[in-house]
Amino acid sequence: MTPAPAAQVRSTSTAAEGNNNVKKPTRKQQILDYLKEHIGQWVHNQELRELSGLNDVPRTIRLLRQQGWKIDVRGDGFVMLTSPERGAARGIRKAISEKLRYEIFSRDGFRCQACGRGVHDGVKLTVDHVVPVDWGGTNDRSNLVTLCAECNRGKKAWVDSVPSQNMGEVMSKPTVEARIEALFDSFPNQDIPSEMIRLVSGGALDWQRALRRIRQRTGKKISVVQGRTAYRYIKE
Repeated sequence: MTPAPAAQVRSTSTAAEGNNNVKKPTRKQQILDYLKEHIGQWVHNQELRELSGLNDVPRTIRLLRQQGWKIDVRGDGFVMLTSPERGAARGIRKAISEKLRYEIFSRDGFRCQACGRGVHDGVKLTVDHVVPVDWGGTNDRSNLVTLCAECNRGKKAWVDSVPSQNMGEVMSKPTVEARIEALFDSFPNQDIPSEMIRLVSGGALDWQRALRRIRQRTGKKISVVQGRTAYRYIKE
């Protein structure tokens, strides 16, 4: 057998080395690339899960949204990239230290503040942001609360169904009254849970008084629905 020329050997070797040095895209990048290929189309989380091998696809979608990618989310697990351009990053999550995590657990009596269950009931406790990070929430103690894993998942599913871009604008308003009014302006003719209004108000006890002032000042038709568990701004 005639040996290959040295130049050819070097070329082949270099090409092989180059191929070995090519970095595979991260699983988050795989999801983003796939959404870019299907821009303007609804894609289900299960499809992205099978593509990337990630179990917690909703968390990856939250990270992408925090980084400025305009991704709409539906409550039934579908997501859609609406623009190929990346916007300004906002609400990048900072890690909660173990010390702070323990302090929040201790303050809350090592019990979920939603369902009341604790570690002795066999549940896993987590520290949750009252105002979500991609709505502008921070790691201040006043914005952290103990939730069990089950209640935390339920809240995240609800938060993920709300466009974070809209909520970022709502939360940027300087007063409780302005934030509540902006919330209804952002979601006209939709049922807005009382819990969301409370979150937007920063937990203010008098958010209902602020709502009455908005009605009186603007004349907007904001009606109670579902037995006071939600409100709707009827915009004609």
